[in-house]
This record gives sequence, structure tokens and C-alpha cells, in this order.
Amino acid sequence: MLMILQPRLWAQVCEEQDDKDLQMRASSALLAVGVAVMTVLASCSPPGGVSASSGGGTETLTVATDAEPPTFDWPQSTASATQLGAIQVLETLYALDEDYAAVPQLAADEPDVSSDRLTYTIPLRDDVSFHDGTSMEADDVVASLQRWGEVSSNGGPFFEHVDTVEATGTHEVTLKLSAPYDVERALAVPIAAAAIMPEETVAKYGKDIIDNVADIIGTGPYRFTEWRKGRAYELARFGDYEPANNGASGGLAAAQPGTYESVVVNIVQEASTRFQSTAAGQYDVGLSIPGDLYGQFAGQQRIEAQTIRPYYSQYLLLDTSEPPFDDPKVRRALALALDQSKLAEATYGSKDLFTLNGAIYPSGMGVLSSEEGVSTYDSPDIAQAKALLEDSDYDGQTLTFMTSQALSQIYNFSVSAAQQLEAAGFSVELDVTEWATMNGRYTQPESWDMFSTAFGIGYSVPSSHLLLNGSFPFEGWYADDDTMSALVDEWHTARSDSERGKIMDRIQTQFYTDQPAVKLGDYSMLNALSTGVSLDEVTFYLPTWWSAQPR
Repeated sequence: MLMILQPRLWAQVCEEQDDKDLQMRASSALLAVGVAVMTVLASCSPPGGVSASSGGGTETLTVATDAEPPTFDWPQSTASATQLGAIQVLETLYALDEDYAAVPQLAADEPDVSSDRLTYTIPLRDDVSFHDGTSMEADDVVASLQRWGEVSSNGGPFFEHVDTVEATGTHEVTLKLSAPYDVERALAVPIAAAAIMPEETVAKYGKDIIDNVADIIGTGPYRFTEWRKGRAYELARFGDYEPANNGASGGLAAAQPGTYESVVVNIVQEASTRFQSTAAGQYDVGLSIPGDLYGQFAGQQRIEAQTIRPYYSQYLLLDTSEPPFDDPKVRRALALALDQSKLAEATYGSKDLFTLNGAIYPSGMGVLSSEEGVSTYDSPDIAQAKALLEDSDYDGQTLTFMTSQALSQIYNFSVSAAQQLEAAGFSVELDVTEWATMNGRYTQPESWDMFSTAFGIGYSVPSSHLLLNGSFPFEGWYADDDTMSALVDEWHTARSDSERGKIMDRIQTQFYTDQPAVKLGDYSMLNALSTGVSLDEVTFYLPTWWSAQPR
């Protein structure tokens, strides 16, 4: 029998505006009450937020988003809320284009690489200004890269292969490595990124988080002007922005001067409030609208739905460190028990909001996308699953499926997957907990057997992907001193993308052989756009405000 353990539900609405778990639980009930009540609830929007005075224009773009950034110090955070703000303001030496290839952004060209592939000499552009009016030079880049290596979850592993980084000219930086590495892609990863800031800023903060947005000084199309924590943050157009001449037609590499003079991003955690307030003209853009509100777009006069796909990839992670999932037979049985087609419809609803794809990286990501090895994906076989369980050491013990109602896609999937697993002979108990509690228990595998989570698609080097770097959900979970970790390391020794593509095929085949997790699919970011605003040119997995145009 499927058991569901429920946490205590609360009754407050406005009083608990900062409790995202509560707000997501309340959304369906609130919608049922009607537009009149939603108008009242709109008054619960964070004080100090800014509303749209019209349906668009070149002066101010107003946005409602779901999450408060923990920081805008891009190297220090993997949070998508941090990325959303940072990508408008900060830039990297190399950036991802529309095909997720790394191309020059603040670098003037591709690096000059020595024959042993241990020395990278990177030319820098000489036409780049920081937001404080100073010119970007090599000393700024060296200081920023060294700090990235000290504070970033992606920079740290990279710098394990770096002997020295030094300025070898006013506009030239040289890295000397201890072993070959995919340098350009590593410097282009947009999560905990190698953002370039002035040397003075780096010296002022060192390893500490930059907590004053006045000191988040970048080179991007927008600059920070204010952060009213818990309420809103504001960006102003950087008039001296010079885009890179790299030929990119999309992605972060194609950043351009912004059209809007300012962008105000309001923190509106309640999903239905974001939707209804955007529909009422309070905001130009409402981000991260849950899929269960997709049907509400029908008949709306002021807004239309926009989907950015793919956005995230959702998985079911298994505790492979102890029984029963330390047994590959049990893991494979679980994979064969799941029907991704039915699960995706139950999780996301409309087919406009998801793509069935078993690959580690979604299609369209160049050398990272592979079609190899996805043997168990969306190929349910209950008879074979039961046979594998019968031949394993699984004794019918109840398995703890940790989940939370904070995110509908996590909870909806967990309930449906647990039911399918029960039908295949597993005994499953859903442990429904608060979001913060769930996150805190990742590193305590003794408290769970499985849980669902999702990964952004910005991990553009396999060694940075949380599925493949051995550090998540706990150290040594997978890809740690094993066949997979050797394959991930081999990626960095490849001399061409052709070689990397073949290695990616082997990585994916090995992943499906080991089956430490089961992929559900790739889901879209659903946004509400004013009919007076266009974001048609967004070619990244997060909105880029320089792409916004009035219409």
C-alpha cells in the first residue's frame, strides 16, 4: 500500500508571504475563489515592488519572479535566481552561444594553446568598460579567475588543474595547467560562473560574498542600481556596453545593448498572484508560472503564454550507498517500472510544457547531446521489473520517497511514480516534508531512499554536472573514483569535439548501465507576457532582458 506522510498545513496567506511551500499549496484553492479574491491577494505583493504603468515601453520593464536571490555574487551561487540577475550584468571570457558552444565574449579570440595543451594564452578585448567607467585589463581578469577558483563549486575543480594564471600583457592572460582541460567550456559555464569584475572589487571582498549590489560591477548590458531585499531589485541600461564581435546569434554570447532603460524585478512568491497581477497589467512579465495554471491563459486579453524550452531536466535520484539500491538489479527494476510518458503528463499536464528525452543533456546542445545508451527510458516492462526484483536481494522493505509540495512538478511526479513502483512490487512510503527540510536532508541518505529533483541545463562541461561530479546529493554518491569518473576526466583530454562527442556517448551509456538515477524528461519555463512586450529572441534557458522589445 502506498503511504503518504503529510506535514501540517497552515491557514495564513498574506501573513506567510515568505513561505514558498505554503504559497504553492494554496494556489489551486486561491484560483477557485475567483478574480475578485485574486485582486485582494495582489495587495500581498512585496511592499516596495514596482508595477507597470502601461503594457510596455522603452523606459521600464517590470517583472514578477518567484524567488529571492541569495546573492548576486555569481561565482558564489548555483541558484537560478542568482543567475537570472547576474547574466544581465556580469560576463565571462567565453560564453555559450545558441548551440551551447563556448565562443569569445570578453576574450578577443580563441586561446593560443601549446602543443602539450598545458599552456593557454588568452587575448582580451581592449574595448570593454566596467560599469564604473574603468577599462577591463588583464589584472582584473587574473584577480577574478583566482577568486572564482577559491569560491566557486565549478571554479574549484578547474583550478585543481591550474598551476598558474598571470597577466602576460595589458590585454593578455596566460594559464599554465598541470593536466589538459576543456578550458573554454569551463570558463563559459553559466552556473557559479567565472564572472569578470574589477581587481579592486576582488581585493575588497576576497572570498567573502559581495553583499552590496553597488559592488557587483560588471561589463554587461545592464548594471545593478538597487536591491530591496525581499521586495525587488532594479537594473539600469549600461550606455557604454560594447557587444562581442563573435558571430553568435543566440545564447549569452549574443548579448546586445538593452532596449529598456531600466528593468525592475519584483519578488512575488505566490504563483497565482504573479499570474493574475501580470494579467491585470501590474507587471509586464510574470516568470515561472506553474503548469497547472497553463489553462488559465485561454481567453486572457492582456497576456500570452511564453515557454522557454528546455529549461530544466527532472530526475529521480536513488541512494546507491546502501540496500536496496546498492544492487544494480534493483535499480534497473525501478527504471523498468516507470512509464515516463504517463508520468510526464501527470507531472506537467500539457505537452507544450515538456519533452520526453532520456539523454543527460537535452537535444540541441551540440556535442553534449547524445542519443546513445538510453535503453530503459520510457520503456516500461513490469514483468521484467518483477523478475529482476525476484532475482535480487530486495525483501519488500518499505522505501522512503522524500518529496515536498513546494514545487508542483516535484510533488506530482513523486505521487505518480510511487504508484507505478507499487504496481511493480516495490513498497513505497511518500515522506512529504517542507522544502527547506528536504534540501537539508540530501546529505543524510539514511533518511531517504529516493527523491526527485531537477537540474538546469547550464552545466556545459560534464565534470560540472551535478549528476556526474560525485558531489551531489552527497559526496561520493556517484561518479567518484569509478568508471564514470574516469570517463568524465577523459572528456578533458579530448583534442576535438568529434572526440568529445564519442566520449559523451560512452558517458551516457555508462550512466544507463549504472542507473543511479532515472530521468523523467525536460520541462519548459512557462512565463506570462504582456501583449505589449516581446521576448521572442530569448535563446538561453533563462530570460535575457536585452532581448525584450516593446511591440
